[in-house]
Amino acid sequence: MSELPVIENVFYDTTLPVMDRDQIDMLLMADSGDDGSALAAELFELYESESLEKLSELEEVCRDRDAAALRKLVHFIAGSAGNLGLARMSAFYRGIEIAIDGGLLEDFEACAKLIPQEFKLSCKLFREEFGLSED
Repeated sequence: MSELPVIENVFYDTTLPVMDRDQIDMLLMADSGDDGSALAAELFELYESESLEKLSELEEVCRDRDAAALRKLVHFIAGSAGNLGLARMSAFYRGIEIAIDGGLLEDFEACAKLIPQEFKLSCKLFREEFGLSED
């Protein structure tokens, strides 16, 4: 098990696995292929490229302590991650959203470090699960 990301005033279900294989399998049931690997690869590639584009703004957003921009960024990625079965990251990012909405998020430095760290871990495990190579 990997270390849980922790940011003061950000609360989420820490018992969630990094990947929810049941959610992934439900998503892949729509594919007519043998095991859904082609669909998984296609969806993951789209998710990863769009998310990396958003994450490219993270350092500046956190440096500027721009809560609204940070909320928009994590909201986009959390929704996509949840649909793809990346449960813990989605919950963590949603926890950041809730902290922002409540005016409780103060540690933007931790966000700048832990948001991409959790993204990289989730991507790594998804790639391993489906035998996808890094581009």
